[in-house]
Formats: sequence, C-alpha cells, structure tokens
Amino acid sequence: MVERETGATGAEATEAVDTAEQVGLAREIGQEMTDLFVEYVKGDLGFDTLTFMTFEALESIHAVASGEYELEVYDDEDEDGGYDIEEATREQEELAQEPSRDAT
Repeated sequence: MVERETGATGAEATEAVDTAEQVGLAREIGQEMTDLFVEYVKGDLGFDTLTFMTFEALESIHAVASGEYELEVYDDEDEDGGYDIEEATREQEELAQEPSRDAT
C-alpha cells in the first residue's frame, strides 16, 4: 500500500486521490460491513457493537469519498498492525486517570 496524505480539501482532495483506489477502499469497507451483518444475524455479534462498527464504517467511507485519508503500510510479519495491548492499556489508564480493572 502507499501512504497518501492530501493537503487539499473538498473537490481538490477528491481530484488528488486515485479514483480506483477509492473504489477499492469502498468495496473493502462494504465487505467488512457485510461480514458484520452476517455475524449479527447469526447471533455472534451484539447490536451495540454492530451499531458502533456501522458508525465507524460511515466515518471511513466519508473520509475515502472526500479524499482526506492516509493509508498506512504494515509489515506482513506484524499480524496485529503494530497494536501493542500493553501500550494501549497504559494509554487508556492515562486517559481514564485510573488503573485498569484487570490490574491486580
């Protein structure tokens, strides 16, 4: 993937971004939503989670349509995309200004 950040907004940004790339991203977001709907129908996903993920997908599709997004490159060997649970927990504890409930 290619990192892309546009300084332009609105129509300028849309023109600056490759339309084929946008279409591909839109299809990917749509497929993720299809998978979530199937999980919900099967009872494997709660309505609250489905609602949250749908809102996130709408935010993502808006960013793609406006051209105001950046694709990040992940190392193929890094399966979680650089996500570190311990670092994320520390960040959440700092934001909440209290220790994690799991920490004992």
